[in-house]
Amino acid sequence: IAGEQKLFEMRKVAREGQKAQLREQIRQLQLQIEGTQAQEAAKAKEVTLLMQELESVRILWKQNLVQISRVTALERDAARLEGEKASLGATVAQGRGRIAELELKIHQIDQDLSTEVGKELAEIRAKKSELTERRVAAEDQLKRIDLIAPQDGKVFQRSVHTVGGVIQAGEPVMLVVPEADSLIVEAKVAPHDIDQIHVGQHAVLRFAAFNQRTTPELNGEVTHIGADVAQEDKASEPFYSVRIRVSDGELARLGGLQLLAGMPVEAFIQTTPRTVASFLVKPLSDQITRAFRGR
Repeated sequence: IAGEQKLFEMRKVAREGQKAQLREQIRQLQLQIEGTQAQEAAKAKEVTLLMQELESVRILWKQNLVQISRVTALERDAARLEGEKASLGATVAQGRGRIAELELKIHQIDQDLSTEVGKELAEIRAKKSELTERRVAAEDQLKRIDLIAPQDGKVFQRSVHTVGGVIQAGEPVMLVVPEADSLIVEAKVAPHDIDQIHVGQHAVLRFAAFNQRTTPELNGEVTHIGADVAQEDKASEPFYSVRIRVSDGELARLGGLQLLAGMPVEAFIQTTPRTVASFLVKPLSDQITRAFRGR
């Protein structure tokens, strides 16, 4: 754009120079016209005086006081002066015509500049539109090249390791653990125990990767219960996925210990309190219930 602006200014300066030259020619012509008009006025006055003299001489010739040659000489002079006066008038007219031509050229220079600028402006707008479309397409490609997570965090379990590899639509590339979010523990609960679990339930967490004697147990709260059973593979036992949230205050109790995604955690979810007698009697009552149902 800066180059186009500089080129436009150079062309503008060049055209202003052309217009200045034409204006100077017009000024010179105007001076010539003024001089010619002064000569024409003098000739007109000279013709007037000569015609007065010619009238007087004709009167004298009629009275036979002068010869006819005197009359014809004055008539020739009068005709010559009239011709010179007419020639000067034609010169003035030519000068004015030349001025009109020069003024038209000045106007044409401005018109040509406006036409060229309009044409180039249309071309620039078309080029700008094309470049804008190409930029949008390039930005779209760039957006698809860069993978941006919605939150800051740490990357783990990358599934793509080949430089220049192709990623299919919907294919997981990596997992990101947000650093600003609260700690969430995902626990597995057996299907026969899920009826005792509810949102808001208290849980105790123990991190097996740390020293059990020096690492405190953390308190958590059940925040989500899976809607259906899940199974990692055909050989594994089915389970319900339960999420337990740990507050920032509880995490502070770990001191300088760092928790990483995928670390093993033992979760103890507190259910309805039971007495020792209920532990002893419940298996027997369950057997009796099944026996009566079988009959």
